[in-house]
Amino acid sequence: MNPALVDTWLARSGACPLTIYVFWEEPPFADRHIVLEKLMDHAERWQTMFFYLPYRAFASFESVRGRLLMLKDLSLGTDDEVDLLANISRQTKTKKLDMFEIAPRLRSLECVNFPPTIFKFPWEQLQDIPLLSGKIGDCLDVLHRARKLSKVSFIFVESGPPNPASILAPPVLPISPGIPSLYQHVYHNHLTCFTIMTPPWNEFVDLSSLFPYIKLPHLETLTICNLNSTFGDEFMQFLSGLHALRTLHLRKTALPDDQLVEGLKHLPALTNLIVLSSGGVSTSVNVGGLEVEPTVTRYLLEALTRNFFSNDGTDGRLLPRLQNLELTVSSTAARELDTFIDMLQSRLRDDEGEGLARLEHVRVRPCVDLDDEFLIRLIELKDMGLEVEVEKC
Repeated sequence: MNPALVDTWLARSGACPLTIYVFWEEPPFADRHIVLEKLMDHAERWQTMFFYLPYRAFASFESVRGRLLMLKDLSLGTDDEVDLLANISRQTKTKKLDMFEIAPRLRSLECVNFPPTIFKFPWEQLQDIPLLSGKIGDCLDVLHRARKLSKVSFIFVESGPPNPASILAPPVLPISPGIPSLYQHVYHNHLTCFTIMTPPWNEFVDLSSLFPYIKLPHLETLTICNLNSTFGDEFMQFLSGLHALRTLHLRKTALPDDQLVEGLKHLPALTNLIVLSSGGVSTSVNVGGLEVEPTVTRYLLEALTRNFFSNDGTDGRLLPRLQNLELTVSSTAARELDTFIDMLQSRLRDDEGEGLARLEHVRVRPCVDLDDEFLIRLIELKDMGLEVEVEKC
């Protein structure tokens, strides 16, 4: 970018708050850059800032410390080579980057491709973290520090067996601080939305040691994406403590249908359920040594079917408040047309006396072409008052 154009733009912006996106992705890279220095001269006006830079350039931001009086949203990212990232741990053992530590209006922060704990941030005032990368210890540390946080999305980069379909080798990330020994669990009173993801080069992260450490009594939305490691008792115990959960979104996970059903028994307040299996899976397939089956199966559909005539008070009462449902239809589920439709029909009747809500909306995401009979049956449900969406295959 021409520095003269930057000068013109900054001059024309007057005293207005600044929203700036900087992408430094093309070499040559250096410790400093004239454009960054010109932007830092106006740090008092920074409001929404996105910096995607070589990691080495962040050290040059030291001049903005104490001047970020208007900063509300900050995003930092890097895509350094492996050998450069490997040096970060040695650099940060002696000094943490503290240029963003004083920002009284900062409420939203994200760090892409490096752990956030290598910087100093005003964690206690943050409310929204769209994206962070790191390990289990980083996640616990952030939740412990950011007590006012309401939303966070975390990409876990723990070591584990590589994804056999990946052509990328996992980068060497800086060593993160260990879990503070002053506490054993994180009891977070403000968190309402929590998203768990894995990087494309390792979807087999084992998070069994995370779930026993976190208690989220006011969590309303839980999203888990691209997690192909096994779900164990630790996850079920975690779900049992989510009494306020309203939305559960599972996308490309290895959670078996029977474990999902057991987990749903702990979530009577759930109103939105989204279960998206890997596309096209019809029978068990071997992925990285694990037998993976589609989560949406006859077993799940029957468990979600209400039985109003049973004498057993718990029979057919799974997810009594469910109003919105989104499911993948693989070839396995497509063969269960009657079971699928029966489940939906059974939820079109409400019974407020027994605390049962009526299903209002269903979205079908087919991984295979649905035949005419399947589509006709769905249209008939629309005539019964159910809002039905069918996405293109």
